[in-house]
Amino acid sequence: MASSSLLVLITLGTLAYYVLIPVGKQAADDLAALLMLSAQTWVELPPETRPDLEHELFTRHRLKLFSGTPLSPLSDPGYPYLTILHQGIEQRTGHPVSVGSLPDHESWLWVDIPIAEETLRFGFPLERIGARPPMALITITVAILLLALVTALTLALRISRPLATLSAATTAVGRGEKQLSLAENGPDELATLARNFNRMSAEVAALIENRTTLLAGVSHDLRTPLTRINLALELLPDGLDEELYTGLTKDVEEMDHLLNEVLMLARGVGQREPPQEVELGQVVSGVVNSCVQGDAVINWTPEITVWWPLPLEVFKRVLGNLLVNALRYGEGQPVTIELSETGEGPVIRVLDRGAGIPPGMEEAVFQPFFRLENSRNPDTGGSGLGLAIVAQLCAAQGWRIRLLERPGGGVEARLTLSGGSL
Repeated sequence: MASSSLLVLITLGTLAYYVLIPVGKQAADDLAALLMLSAQTWVELPPETRPDLEHELFTRHRLKLFSGTPLSPLSDPGYPYLTILHQGIEQRTGHPVSVGSLPDHESWLWVDIPIAEETLRFGFPLERIGARPPMALITITVAILLLALVTALTLALRISRPLATLSAATTAVGRGEKQLSLAENGPDELATLARNFNRMSAEVAALIENRTTLLAGVSHDLRTPLTRINLALELLPDGLDEELYTGLTKDVEEMDHLLNEVLMLARGVGQREPPQEVELGQVVSGVVNSCVQGDAVINWTPEITVWWPLPLEVFKRVLGNLLVNALRYGEGQPVTIELSETGEGPVIRVLDRGAGIPPGMEEAVFQPFFRLENSRNPDTGGSGLGLAIVAQLCAAQGWRIRLLERPGGGVEARLTLSGGSL
């Protein structure tokens, strides 16, 4: 914009210097020459023919000859034209001349020209010198700047609107929404960008659909033999080794749980749940009650009332996974839940006093099947999918999940419910 304004100013300056100012000077000089020629002709004519000349000057050139009271000097000429005219007449006569106005002729200007031992007073209307090059220059400058501004805004909107639409569509695809399609019009670059985005969106949608279908099929195919195994275990005769029976039953339950986790991860953002207005304290209390088993202790006391729109089942799943994770790695210590409000939205903190997360691993733990404990023993490390599911569900809702080190040991899982809307 600055470079455009500079170009406009240079253009206008050139126009003024080489066109407007020379035209103004030439017009003033032509009027000075006409006045001097008229004065000389009037002096040379016989008195009886002078009225004819005065009539001719008025009808053809709108000039008057007048005599009377002294001229009132102009306090502010205001027109560079008058200055040039004044100088032109003085150069031709070699004597000072007066330019002024008369009380009864406010719309006219008068010039007293000394010639042949006489002083002739010529008058001409103000509109004859209505041209004001500086004012014209200012007007043109403002008009061009406004035109440049409107043009720049129009071009900016033409570019920014498709980019804003693309940004929103990219965010939606990142959250797992169905295939989106953008209009492939506008400038070539934007049309190409929209075309590439549409192709990418279709490929991502197909990839997610294929992944979900594949894992759903695998889950179904594996559940069938698991059901048979579970049924066979139930039909085993009495007297079977109790330890063997318990181990097999537990293995079947763990495999079924793992299949559920894998299927949930596969579906991830593909399932959309409409938000509903809920009181967070009540929902958190329900999730806490479902997670408290055996000797587990969860400290939770709702201190504020917060109503917030959210997909209820998704929120329960996220908070439940965070609580299960805190109880598993909390080394038997009580887990604490805190609820607060911030400018970004409600914040839920799940606090434990476990061994914590090694520095630099805070993001890696959200990867599928990642475990800090590498034995793959479900009793010590889980399936490695709980936090991955949390990360996917939070990304789909626009929430933010972070794992932070606590002073004194342990981990704070901070869930910020930003962007809530019905």
